[in-house]
Amino acid sequence: MDTTQLVSEFLASNHGAQALQALGTQGVSDADARDLLSHATGAAVDHVESQNTGMMGDHPGKSFLAAFAAGLVHGDGFFKSLVDGGEGVMAGRVAEALGVRVGLDPATASSIAAAATPYIVGFLKQRLS
Repeated sequence: MDTTQLVSEFLASNHGAQALQALGTQGVSDADARDLLSHATGAAVDHVESQNTGMMGDHPGKSFLAAFAAGLVHGDGFFKSLVDGGEGVMAGRVAEALGVRVGLDPATASSIAAAATPYIVGFLKQRLS
């Protein structure tokens, strides 16, 4: 899987446009949003490639459980909560990568990851299935 190609495809896709808009509503400039989304998408692709078990990996841990439990508490239902749990794992990986690659503080990295990850996951599901 060519990470650079997937990042370019994501940024040119409808999912990418929606992610850019989501970051824009948080006050992130278009140029910064593109840079952040490039890093975030690259981190998501790297995570998927490093796991032979799929997008969640071998030990998704507490990110999954936290998002799954939050979905159940909010009344989202079992299956919607499972999806949210998987996105929680990916959001954790993306936030971690943004902190390391871009030098964002944990709160900002988490906020950016929360806004961008659903679009990245949607794109990857569509592209890799």
